[in-house]
Amino acid sequence: MNNTTSQTISTDSSLAEYISKKDFGISSMCPVTNPELNWLFKQREYNGFKQAFVKVTARNYLVHIPTFINCLSEKRGL
Repeated sequence: MNNTTSQTISTDSSLAEYISKKDFGISSMCPVTNPELNWLFKQREYNGFKQAFVKVTARNYLVHIPTFINCLSEKRGL
């Protein structure tokens, strides 16, 4: 009988770390204004924010909050 143990990767993220782009823009957790968030989203391929957005459907995206904050910190030099 084979004993196998599954190992979890420490970089796994929970569902609680995701929020819809629409809700994130108007929430108190968002460190930028809604127009700034829309600009960062539209330019995500060029500004390094691509990994912070997860495509759910053709028009729905989720924001991974920790990744977004890290990208923003890198951009602002913090």
